[in-house]
Parts: sequence; C-alpha cells; structure tokens
Amino acid sequence: MRNCDKALFIVRTPFQAWFCERLIERLGISCYDFLYITHNNSQEDIFYYNNLSPGARNSSYVFVKPASFDVFTNLKLFYRVKGWFSKDRYDRVYMASINSYIINSLACSFHDAELFSFDDGTANLVEDGPYYTSDSSFRSRFYSTIFGARPVEQVRKKISRHYTIYRGFNNIVEEARLSYFDGWVLNRRGKGDYSHSAKSKRYFIGAPFHEVMSKAEIDSMLRLLGALRIDGYIRHPREIQPLPIDAPIIDKGGRIAEDVIIDCSSGCRVELYGYLSTVMINLKDYADKKVVFVPEGNASSRLSELALDSGCEIVYV
Repeated sequence: MRNCDKALFIVRTPFQAWFCERLIERLGISCYDFLYITHNNSQEDIFYYNNLSPGARNSSYVFVKPASFDVFTNLKLFYRVKGWFSKDRYDRVYMASINSYIINSLACSFHDAELFSFDDGTANLVEDGPYYTSDSSFRSRFYSTIFGARPVEQVRKKISRHYTIYRGFNNIVEEARLSYFDGWVLNRRGKGDYSHSAKSKRYFIGAPFHEVMSKAEIDSMLRLLGALRIDGYIRHPREIQPLPIDAPIIDKGGRIAEDVIIDCSSGCRVELYGYLSTVMINLKDYADKKVVFVPEGNASSRLSELALDSGCEIVYV
C-alpha cells in the first residue's frame, strides 16, 4: 500500500477495532480516517476508540441508543453519519459489518475506492447467516432502498481482500482473496509449557443470553454451572445484567475478553464455559477446554457444527 493512500476504517464493535489496530500496524497505514459506530457505548467501545482515534486524520465516535423500532435507530444513525458521505475521496475502505444498512451504504458510496473487509467474529463463519445472503423480507428490502445499501452478495463480490484470523474455515470470500493474521495461537504460550501446569483456571464467558436463550434454558445452564468452581466471569459489552454465578466479575479495563483471559490466567491451563461466542472460536487453540451451552433446538444448526469444528464440547440445555 502506498503511504499516501487515503483509507477509511468503519467499525462497530471492540473486536473489529482490535482487528483494525493490527491491520494498520501490519499494512503500514499512516493516512486514515476512523468512524466508530456503537449502540452500546460500552467501556470497551470507548477504550478502542481512544486507542485508534489519535492516529487518524479525522475520527468520530457515534453512539445511537437502540429505539423501540429499529427503523428509528437506523434513521437516527443515518442522520448522525451523513456528513461522512461527503468526505474527501478515499483510495481504500475497510469494514467488517457488510450487512449493516448504513455501513454498507457508506462504504459503497465511495465508488472509486477499493473495498477491503475483515473478520467480525463467528458471523463470518456461519454460511447460512446474514454475511452470506441478503435478507429477502419486505422490511430489509425497504431499508436497503431508503438507505442505499447493496445486497451482501454484491458487496462480497466487490471485496478485493478479506483479512482473517480463522485458518481452516470458509469465509465470506474464496481462499484466493483471503489474507491470514495470527490471532491468539497456542505458540504464544508453547504447548505443554505452563508455569503452573497442575492448575487450571475456569472462566465463564458472558453473552446477551436473553437474546439467544429462553429463561428455562438459562436456568438449566446455571444449574450445570453450579457444580463447578468458576474463577472469573467475563462480561459481554451488551450484557446488561450478569447472571447469578458464584464467580468474581473480572475488570477488563476496556480490553476485549481474549486479551484479558490470557493475562489473568498467568500461565495456567485455561477452561472456558459459556454460549458459542467469538471468544470461544478465537481462543480455540489457546484454551485447553471449551464447553458451550446450546439450546436443544439448535442441535443440528450450523452453530453446533462450528462449535465441534472448533474443538468445543457441547452441552445441550
């Protein structure tokens, strides 16, 4: 990449921002603008925005609280970022959330820019998910029309290169357009090289459980966890209220869960428990044991297949 190229990074999660930090460093990008969109305004959002914004020519942190009806959320977000549609020409645009109406529309509005994408987490690996096929509902087609978003199939074709940490998995573009980064690989610690090899630390990975599980399924998971000694609870940025688990909530200091777990484990073996999340996939080569709780109705889903492919043990609730 030429140092004088103008780049735009559009992110909306802490993990995406973490990935952008590594992209900027690895590709030697010195001239970039940075737009951070969030519906959570979490400690993690603020932490990574503050990390990336000082190096940007222009940057904005846009927090839009979700409305009762998502059409109002999208309209407010469109109004808040409309100034970015008239920014100077960009040579390259980097984004992860290709299915987001506003981000999709903004990225594709720079017709002469080369489009690059990077991982958003497990969404990139679920081949029947929203990053592979456009929602054909009337609502989705209506939103795409009023906001000027392109079908995700068109966006995927436009992507010049996708940057990923997921080796051995299919992604939103074919192998020839993939570039790999190392994530949290085992050789950071060395297999069998533990400073406290006899000890394991168990971490419960939080999630917005009420969005993905029923109350009965959550209660079933809690009963199973009650028989374990959990060393730390890692809260999710969208987790409004932590579950009643007998474990200390770890102060992440704004960092993503993966980095916090590695630091807190202090060379001990690591066991992870929770819903199938991006953290479970990202630490698949680092954690010695990964137990995911999956609703019985999802037993034959792509999520269950992904859990098994990542070396997770599945417990149906």
